[in-house]
Amino acid sequence: MTLLSSFTGEFRDPARESAFQAERLPEYRRHARLLFLLSALLNALFLISDWRFAGTPHFWVAVPARMSVVLWSLFCLALSRRMTNFEAVERLCFAWQFVTAIGVAFLVSSRSDIAIFVLVMLPLVFYLVVPTSFRGNVGGGLGCGIVLLIGYLAPVPASRTMLGMALAMLILHCGMWLTIARHNRLQRQEWTAGRLARTAQEALADSRDTLERMFMAVPLPLLETRRDGSVLRMNRAAADGYAMGRDVALDNVNRTYVDLPSRDELFDRLQRGEVIDNFECRLRRSDGAIRSALLSTRPIVIDNESCFVTSVVDITERKEVEEHLEHLAMSDALTGLANRSHFMAALTQATVTMEGRTNLSAVLLIDLDEFKRVNDTAGHDAGDALLCAVATRLRHALRPDDLVARMGGDEFAVLLTHLSDADALQPILARISEHLHAPLNYGSRPIESRVSIGVALFPEHGDDVASLIKHADIALYHAKNSGRGRATLFGPLLLDNWEREAAMLDRARHVLAQERPAPWYQPKIALDTGALQGFEALFRCPTAAGGMIMPGDIAAAFEHPELGPAITAQMIDGIVTDCRRWYDAGLDFGHVAFNVSGADLNDDRFVDRLLDRLAQANLPPAMIELEVTESVFLGRNADRVERVLQRLNEGGIAIALDDFGTGYASLSHLKQFPIDIIKIDQRFVRDLETDPDDAAIVRTVLNLAYSLGIRTVAEGVENQRQLDYLRAGGCHYGQGFHFGAAMPAATLEDRLRSGTLAQVLPQAR
Repeated sequence: MTLLSSFTGEFRDPARESAFQAERLPEYRRHARLLFLLSALLNALFLISDWRFAGTPHFWVAVPARMSVVLWSLFCLALSRRMTNFEAVERLCFAWQFVTAIGVAFLVSSRSDIAIFVLVMLPLVFYLVVPTSFRGNVGGGLGCGIVLLIGYLAPVPASRTMLGMALAMLILHCGMWLTIARHNRLQRQEWTAGRLARTAQEALADSRDTLERMFMAVPLPLLETRRDGSVLRMNRAAADGYAMGRDVALDNVNRTYVDLPSRDELFDRLQRGEVIDNFECRLRRSDGAIRSALLSTRPIVIDNESCFVTSVVDITERKEVEEHLEHLAMSDALTGLANRSHFMAALTQATVTMEGRTNLSAVLLIDLDEFKRVNDTAGHDAGDALLCAVATRLRHALRPDDLVARMGGDEFAVLLTHLSDADALQPILARISEHLHAPLNYGSRPIESRVSIGVALFPEHGDDVASLIKHADIALYHAKNSGRGRATLFGPLLLDNWEREAAMLDRARHVLAQERPAPWYQPKIALDTGALQGFEALFRCPTAAGGMIMPGDIAAAFEHPELGPAITAQMIDGIVTDCRRWYDAGLDFGHVAFNVSGADLNDDRFVDRLLDRLAQANLPPAMIELEVTESVFLGRNADRVERVLQRLNEGGIAIALDDFGTGYASLSHLKQFPIDIIKIDQRFVRDLETDPDDAAIVRTVLNLAYSLGIRTVAEGVENQRQLDYLRAGGCHYGQGFHFGAAMPAATLEDRLRSGTLAQVLPQAR
């Protein structure tokens, strides 16, 4: 952006223009006083010449006008002491211009030869002499010219020269405008250049002192040396850091270097003209202490002599930190064991060195069971104490040459080498289990310690690091899913199961992202009356290709901590939506039961979400029945499951124990948990006519339920003989193909509306 206006020549920035005017104020004041004084003197002299008009009518015009100009100039001179700023100077000058122009206008009405001179001269004075701004110069000059021209032409307004005079005056004023703009521009450029020059001179005058102060004040040690290594001077930081306040002769720095080869390398590179950055060396302080340092050197000319300036960065502490970090990079900060990087490097080395040998090696992945529960119930301090205890116990349980590592979180790894055969692994696993399964006393409370272990052998189960870790992890996964607290050796069958479960999980993710899973409904019948009691909602997912994804196709996903709750949430939304629609339509559908997994019951928010969803739909909780399998009662989460089921029961939701009698649950669970309904597994119902054992189991379950006052539901009822046996045994409800297969919500709604569903239900005899 141009600083000066191309029209006026003044600064565009008002603040800069004000600074210019303020700096020139003394000059403006002197010029104004001199202008007023000269105006009074010259007009007094002209007053004498005006007596030539004596005896003419113009005499009585000229003399008073001249006197007015003289007196006004003297008055302005007297007022000039009040000109304390540029605005005051400009106002007083403008007042002087106004009165003087009017007085002279009367004088030039004589139309004498000198009048023409004054007609030209006075506007020039206003333009060039009056100390004011462009606005004041142009305004005063133009106004004066107009007033004088009017005064000159007033006696003969229709003069032939009027137009010529006006054009001549216009040309004069245009030229003066350009002159004033150029004059203003030159003045301000000169002022700007002067200020820059003064600033540069001041900076130049201060630079040497400033550089010296900066050199001494820089907190980084600096040295100025000649090419031969002799020291010219050092700054305060160098003196404090390396001279230690002692009187040190600044003769040569050669003796400062601890490693002479380092010194020679540095000097050789400097002599070749190289730029030195971050040259690492060791320096000796005056007190004998050895410090690690980084040097950076640049050539510099001092008093026409070629020298070097060198900065010294002390990196002693940094080197110590690096060594400490290098140690930390290979070990776990909490337990002191090797970390994942160390373990993987050691395993890689072991696979190379053991290749071709007959001895076996083994990789053990160890995971603490229910470690999150320890953190949640006893606190993270207790969790850290448990991790440290596991590390210590593992060291004691293993051989001196075995490598123990913490892989992260609650997962540990062990590398066993020089095993004669697979049988040699068993005593080691037994010692690990013995040491790790002993309770830990933390504070005043015992903390149970149990681990699951996955084992893979080299080279039997993999000849590279990735395969060994993957297969040990698969074995660990199987150990945790098989009840935890055990060790599992990898085998091909485990890999097949893992791949099958992985495929199920991938398919479940696809279903949640791309397909539209929905509940299908299978009727439940009261065996004594044949009346419809409700439905069980079963997972179904029609595909775009026309197929159907059944629960067995994604069975592993229902127990997955993320996929299981996500599938259940979609099922609940579909069930609640269908129930609300049937309820609004006045259809009597009884209740709807659906399965929930251990992953759902381990979710602390499950109960609130279910009850809130029912409340939003304005549905009574009694319309919903939850079916849980016996496996959710096992393991360390039994207390949490009990609390969740108790809350659901208190909220009005019935709890059904699914697949009862398959061998997991005990009779104590029927007493401990709020079970309202027992579902007899279809494996016992299917063969009860031909298998006496199945019939006995069914009869026992019915008698047990009758004694405890718990209702029973028989699954898989497929013929009338099974129905008669169950009814005779006192079973309350039944479901199966004998009563109807699962159907989509739309089909069920149509059959409820038409009443055709009731027509296929057998009546009680």
